[in-house]
Amino acid sequence: MCRKLPNPLPRKNTNSVKSRNKGVLIICVIIFIFCSSVVHAQMQVLKDTYERAVNAYDRQQYDQAIELYQQIIKVAPGFAPAYNGMALANQAASGDENKTIEYLKTAVSYDPKMSQAYDNLGRIFYGRQDVDHAQEYFEKALKNDPDMESSQLSLAWINLLIRSKPLTALKYFKKVVVKDHDPKIYYGMGSAYFASNQRAEAMEMITKLHDMGEDELASRLEKSLRENKKVNTDTDAAAFNPSSQPVGLGPLSPTPDKPTGTQVRLRGKLSDY
Repeated sequence: MCRKLPNPLPRKNTNSVKSRNKGVLIICVIIFIFCSSVVHAQMQVLKDTYERAVNAYDRQQYDQAIELYQQIIKVAPGFAPAYNGMALANQAASGDENKTIEYLKTAVSYDPKMSQAYDNLGRIFYGRQDVDHAQEYFEKALKNDPDMESSQLSLAWINLLIRSKPLTALKYFKKVVVKDHDPKIYYGMGSAYFASNQRAEAMEMITKLHDMGEDELASRLEKSLRENKKVNTDTDAAAFNPSSQPVGLGPLSPTPDKPTGTQVRLRGKLSDY
């Protein structure tokens, strides 16, 4: 009669395994909560410092703004908005413009979707009369943010005054005028209508300008139509030349409600940068 051989492998203690797994799970949960708290705290400090930097820039305390942006970069080297802000503060402080460009290019290298940095690059190159690069950056800004008004308006003037493409200019002017009723936009539209031989529409813009009390702009456009001359791009380019604007800004001047891209939306996780 054969004897039953004993099992050489010890029987598993299922209770011990379950307890060990439960302990590991608890430790993982504690680590996750701790790390989440640390990340949340870091993100809050980052946001607070960023807000202080923006406020310093708004108060024209550019050196302080740059110092605060540098503090952010030490903590989060890939935080693109800090490079964009540092570029604007450097430019406003009449710093080296090449360094401003370097900061902006660093910003888009970390965040290729940062439309504000592309728009700021476009403005600088427009100011340098490097229209090819300016147009390239404005178009990149719109690729990431199709509703960016400043890039739309910049491209409208570039196409009207430099590229001699009034129909393309009209496309951009029409997008902007829905949100902004600046008389210069109606003047630009009237010029583009006239340059594309749409005289009736150009007359409507003249009437609109008179209604707005902008008789000087209306008269300038009316004179072009009456004398049947082309739009005087030299005169108009001088009128909207960025050299008469703050350094580094393109055809559209910044206003308190439409800044040049200092304040940007922060994403929710520090790890995103």
